[in-house]
Amino acid sequence: MNMTSITRRATALGLFGAVAVLTASCGGSNGSASGGSAAGLASTASVTIPKADRFEPFLLEIAPGGTVTFTNQDADAHTVVSMPTDPVDFKLLVEPGKSVKQTFTQPGIYGYYCDAHSDYDRTTGLIKAKNGADAYPISMYGIILVGGDSLPLFAGKAKIVMPSADRFDPLATAVKQGTQVTWTNLDTDAHTVLTDPGVSVQFKFVVPANGNASYTFDKPGIYPYYCDAHATWNPEIKRVQARAGSSEYPAAMEGVVFVLP
Repeated sequence: MNMTSITRRATALGLFGAVAVLTASCGGSNGSASGGSAAGLASTASVTIPKADRFEPFLLEIAPGGTVTFTNQDADAHTVVSMPTDPVDFKLLVEPGKSVKQTFTQPGIYGYYCDAHSDYDRTTGLIKAKNGADAYPISMYGIILVGGDSLPLFAGKAKIVMPSADRFDPLATAVKQGTQVTWTNLDTDAHTVLTDPGVSVQFKFVVPANGNASYTFDKPGIYPYYCDAHATWNPEIKRVQARAGSSEYPAAMEGVVFVLP
């Protein structure tokens, strides 16, 4: 079947949020560059574990050498565990009512999770909530972008694939301003790319089975998105959650594009 191509251009009005785990390119004609400006990024940040099994905020950005403080307001102990794809490994224990700190000296994109309430799926690279977690099916994980000159970026073109499954690969992508991102659907089902509510730029388009769609990001910002055919927005928790029956359940079909100047 011929590939169906849809091209759109994003016009951002401001910045939002942060990003996710950057993995290797899925091939094709992706450009590449290195160097994510740390200008304007904070040197300190805070993540709260409320009286629930989740991290707030879910997405965070910080300057190289910056320190993140994790504060546990829950009655249960929680962990902060790096994902195997992270530039640096770490594991922290946060007791109820206590705080711990982690300093990030190496630029990169760090995914982390609580291994008491979520599991890392080595096959897909996704975090999946454990049965009994109070936000189930929403996974207890978060993402931290550490800027800096050695942050890997795509420039010009980048590619995200929907394999024969309800997920985006890579989960998150960091790109230079002006990069065209193409979503390629290798699945037999159509998928959508829809920005989370609250993102200053709202867009939605359909990527048909065996088709593709492209979007050029003209303005710096953070663009979390999901497929609303296989996931839904939880307005109370302000997170995307998987729809029952999706192939990667309980992991949600979500992704993030982080655009740097």
